[in-house]
Amino acid sequence: MGFSTSGAIIVILIGVLVAFSAIVPTVFNITSTTGDAFSAKNDQFREQANSEIVIESFETESTVDAVVNVTNDGARSLSVERTDVVVNGEYYPTNDSDAETAIITNDSTRSSSDVWLPGTVLQIEIDNSKLESDSEITGDGDRVKITTERGIAATAEISGGS
Repeated sequence: MGFSTSGAIIVILIGVLVAFSAIVPTVFNITSTTGDAFSAKNDQFREQANSEIVIESFETESTVDAVVNVTNDGARSLSVERTDVVVNGEYYPTNDSDAETAIITNDSTRSSSDVWLPGTVLQIEIDNSKLESDSEITGDGDRVKITTERGIAATAEISGGS
């Protein structure tokens, strides 16, 4: 084997090393990003599995147009701010924690909290003035859907009037 053959092999080996030095970090970055995505997806699945809500009542009231009582039956706390309400197909603004939303724990009521603990009830008062006329609460076949931050949802139909 002459010098030209040895030189050619060295040039080829250097080229292969340069190619690997460009490919290896790219492959490592892709696998790292994919692993992070799978980890985030598993975290979301775990949070969904630990979350459950149940609409205890959806009724018309004499002081407001309707009241929805929703219990957090899951194992994790939820956010009032990130809980959405849809009344008769129209988004209803809850404005997170205000006079229209309250957390009920045993006999105490908190309207200034964003934390909805497991076992507590979120009470939402629905006012027709915040709804379009075709979505207003009439007491006949009205529907409400509550959706939490991770997509856990419950739906109910009006159960009575006063």
